[in-house]
Amino acid sequence: MKTEIKQAQAMIRNSDAILISASNGLSIAEGYNIFADDENFEKYFEHFRVLYGINSLLQGVMSQLPTPDHQEFMRQVHQYLVSDYQPTAVFQNLKHLLRGKNYFVVTSNADSHFQLNGFDKNKLWEIEGNFEGLQMKTPQWQAQEDNFLEFVQTNKDKKVLQLELGIGARNQMIKAPLMESVAKYNWQFLTLNLAKEINIAPDIQANSLALPGDIKTTLTELLEDF
Repeated sequence: MKTEIKQAQAMIRNSDAILISASNGLSIAEGYNIFADDENFEKYFEHFRVLYGINSLLQGVMSQLPTPDHQEFMRQVHQYLVSDYQPTAVFQNLKHLLRGKNYFVVTSNADSHFQLNGFDKNKLWEIEGNFEGLQMKTPQWQAQEDNFLEFVQTNKDKKVLQLELGIGARNQMIKAPLMESVAKYNWQFLTLNLAKEINIAPDIQANSLALPGDIKTTLTELLEDF
């Protein structure tokens, strides 16, 4: 793995710009698992587990609860993911890797953790909205998409690294379209994920690198001698 870490460091260092894509795997690396019935879920949502048999944050968000209870559940979601959130080493290490770089973030995570860790809100497209009230198909959401399209247009002929963080192997919302962009513009592609979720399209294999394993650990390793 040490050789691959060195290769990844060179990819980051030599890029003109970095296009970050992120999904649930990044949140899980922080310790926020919307699929899990864990200690955090028990702390914030035990009432809903007892009353309705809900055993994950995602299940609760998607459940057809009575309106007052659904509103209360969503208040707890905001309390857990936003109000009580403290910046983490995962994001701080990512920021260190990006220092001095032009970047943009595309994420399906709705937790606002990029902003809460000091990432520029004008360099962010939350493609499914967020728990702070951003809705899809609103002017604010459209502005995020427009900023993304401007980033791509401005950097399409430059040395861009598409840095993928914790996106499922079969994801069609972010992963597949961005791999198509990598192929179209001859960008480089670096993916951090669990081994079972690594998936690189055949037509970009030559300019791609995968770092399988725990994202938190991998980000720490990338910072060594960087």
